Amino acid sequence: MATSREREDVYYIEVVGRALDVLEVFLHAEKSHLSLKEIAQQLNQSMNTTFRLLYTLAEHGYVVKTNKLYELGSKLLDLGNAKLRNTDLIAISSPYMESLRERFRETVNLGVIMEGKIRYIDVKESPERFRLAETIGGSDHLHCTALGKAHLAYLPFAEARQLLRIYGLPKLTENTITSLSAMKSELERTRERGYAVDAQECMLGGYCVAAPILDQRERPVAAISIAGPYVRFHEQHVPAASRALMAATAEISQKLAALTGAQRGGQREERRIPIPAERARPRRTAAV
Repeated sequence: MATSREREDVYYIEVVGRALDVLEVFLHAEKSHLSLKEIAQQLNQSMNTTFRLLYTLAEHGYVVKTNKLYELGSKLLDLGNAKLRNTDLIAISSPYMESLRERFRETVNLGVIMEGKIRYIDVKESPERFRLAETIGGSDHLHCTALGKAHLAYLPFAEARQLLRIYGLPKLTENTITSLSAMKSELERTRERGYAVDAQECMLGGYCVAAPILDQRERPVAAISIAGPYVRFHEQHVPAASRALMAATAEISQKLAALTGAQRGGQREERRIPIPAERARPRRTAAV
């Protein structure tokens, strides 16, 4: 990665370039949380200089520090929302979400991991008067939502465990998974079958199924969920809902990969992301 120090330009503001270099470290990193030392080493600069840059970025919401580890902050998502609403992830996902809403008549959500939680970046509300609904920009815990578990299952468990240890596994209902060992088993099942379920773990009376959108390294970019009141949407709907979600997210993943390749000007061979075979019905889990 070329850093700002390598540039010689009378119009170039060095300190701004250094701050952007810090953000780009996260872009190329294999994990979402990095230590001060890791960032300084990537930039080949002193820890003192790196700390000051990170401190300034944190003051403006571009990075967040938790337990001596840094991650990208929600301000970047806010800046990107105008573009996202018209192109890329939201634009590609939107017709699939509309189709899922029409078919199942339940709320369909698009979420990403941000600051250790699921951030909702698009919501297609159910046409039913009695429905589950989220606010765009709102957030929920990772461990008790189908969207969160769909992300965590496709991360290396060491990375997922780090997120869970930092942000915790608070008990929200009697069904919430609150131990790392139980969550590890849940995430293994989720990855094996290709979708996550949330059966009243986040909120009593709500049920949710989600599948991940993956990049070319098969890391989670986002996830889409179908969520509804348990009296209307429950275990019996999982086979059909999970198949529809996995088909949709696989196509979205491929389109994002093709778009990324085109934007980079590379001629890439299209990579088919396999849709996992249907498995047995999921065990208990909870709502969005």
